[in-house]
Amino acid sequence: MSRIHQIVPETATGKAKELLATVQQAFGMVPNTARVMANSPAVLDSFLAFSTAMGGARIGTKLHNQLKLTTSETNSCSYCTSILSAVAPSAGLTVEDVLAGRTGHSEDRHTKAALGFANDVLESRGKVSDKQLAAVREAGFGDAEIVEIVASVVLGCFTNFLNNVADTDLDIPKAEPLAARSIS
Repeated sequence: MSRIHQIVPETATGKAKELLATVQQAFGMVPNTARVMANSPAVLDSFLAFSTAMGGARIGTKLHNQLKLTTSETNSCSYCTSILSAVAPSAGLTVEDVLAGRTGHSEDRHTKAALGFANDVLESRGKVSDKQLAAVREAGFGDAEIVEIVASVVLGCFTNFLNNVADTDLDIPKAEPLAARSIS
């Protein structure tokens, strides 16, 4: 049971009601994480604006979602890992892409570099070395894309931390644990 109250869209009022209606219209449902965020309309509004803006990122929706998957696994957020895995096909991710995001490993050199840099950002809390920054640049990422990788990690951390604090009830199928998958 969630440790933070989840706002019920049907009984919400004011800005929370308006924002939850926007979520319903966009997704065809109101995920429990949005119901938790609706306790503070400023938080839900900010999350929606940040998420929407990242839809136009140069790194693309697919890599953005893989980076959030890497972040969710690192932060042990089963809610985020589950919802990101469930919506993966609509974001253009294959089963292999989801696995790459969750494990932080990819056969694609470009994706591998981005996922590795995201891991470096997470492990160092943003205090990456010159060598780590040079490595992601050598893989073809410019300053705009590096900023977007960091933003993807930060957005992932926000939802991970909130859902971990709230112990948000899963309202989507739970992602299979990585240990249960064969990873080669």
